[in-house]
Amino acid sequence: MIEKTLKWINDLIGSLIKNPIRNIVIFGILLRAFFFLIFYTSVTIFPDSDGYIELSKLISDFNLKGYHGLRSPGYPLIIAVFNQNLYFVVLFQFCIGILSTIFWYKTLINYKFNQKASFIITLFLGSFINIFFYETNILVETVVLFFISILFYLISDNILERLTFKNLIGLSLFFGFLVLIKPFYAFLPFLLFAFLVVKKPTFKTVFSKNIILVVFSLIAYYGWSYVNKVNTGYFAATSYYGLTNAQNCVYFAEKTPKEFNWISKPYVRYREKAIREDKDVAMSIWFAYEAGAFDKHNLTFQELSIELGKFAKVAIKENPGEYLKQVVFRSWFNFWKPTFKYNDEKFNFKYANKVCVGIWYFQRVFLILFRISFLLLVPFYIYHFFKNKILTNEVIIVVIVFGNSVLQAIVTFGTNDRYSFPYEFIMIILVLMFFKSNVIPNTLNTSSQ
Repeated sequence: MIEKTLKWINDLIGSLIKNPIRNIVIFGILLRAFFFLIFYTSVTIFPDSDGYIELSKLISDFNLKGYHGLRSPGYPLIIAVFNQNLYFVVLFQFCIGILSTIFWYKTLINYKFNQKASFIITLFLGSFINIFFYETNILVETVVLFFISILFYLISDNILERLTFKNLIGLSLFFGFLVLIKPFYAFLPFLLFAFLVVKKPTFKTVFSKNIILVVFSLIAYYGWSYVNKVNTGYFAATSYYGLTNAQNCVYFAEKTPKEFNWISKPYVRYREKAIREDKDVAMSIWFAYEAGAFDKHNLTFQELSIELGKFAKVAIKENPGEYLKQVVFRSWFNFWKPTFKYNDEKFNFKYANKVCVGIWYFQRVFLILFRISFLLLVPFYIYHFFKNKILTNEVIIVVIVFGNSVLQAIVTFGTNDRYSFPYEFIMIILVLMFFKSNVIPNTLNTSSQ
């Protein structure tokens, strides 16, 4: 009986991989239709969502005059294209979510996994329930995942070895729009440029057409910062900048000069309140702001953010040990926690949330195991890079993901788990690449098909 079942499964997979792209798309459609129609026929709005929707309306009206600068325009532009119809936005996110899985499949093929293994792994990657729920959220994560999926596909296709002028322009525009979606990713084109220098460390590499790679991301970042400067007087990609820096100081906010007591005292008061009420401590400065703790100073949000930025700079300078502890043991550690975003009140029937959370807890175990495995492989690949002086694609993956984990920990505290979501698929692929090459060689390779 078992042998017959295994033979049937093997024959079914053999039939499906005759047209793998089509069947990956069908799987993606059916999975999303199943969860959307049965469990969660909703669009999820979070506090962050309102800022994107608000800016999308201004973009639709072609009028950014006086905009407060809280959001960058990439994601709101997408919402504006659909005329603020959020169900159309979710449908769009379903579509690019499915396209992302196609890029994962092609990435696996490029890394010499055989067709059967690539197909099964892609279905496994695409089955995680947190992907579906992010696609129902009005948040940037699904779009960022799509861009990161394209990026790692291009890396697997050895784009860095054939950077024609046309490719450079395309990549530069690609990074430019990614920066408009989330300014944090402005570091990525510079990192790719650094890879080019490492591959060919010559004066000519540094001062060549390769510099085009960073041009449009710089234009996007500084161009939007200038728009904010005109509207708010604050030259930054987002006027949240000072506030997010202040969030990093939540556990040592009281250890600052007296001149900042007007910030630190309410900050500490609402931090302790958040701890007592089991709320998100990282949001303490937000709780203070929303409760009107700073209203008597008659500052606009932008002016307050500037002052909070000054406060954060001094607090970090005077408490480097506390800040380092914050970065490593909270912000960086939280990056590695798998994330699942939904609204508990939006499920279609009474126990739907329990079913979905049950599925998630089971899948979360796999994600944690893969993330731990990825972290264990970081020193392995870095060691081999310094030993062999060869910049492999595995090293590039490790540097991008691990570098992202460090940078986000330095600049923010409170939404760190969302920064890791777009990298889940490539962490899993890297671990499988290691096993394919070192533990079970020839089992998943193209030649073994």
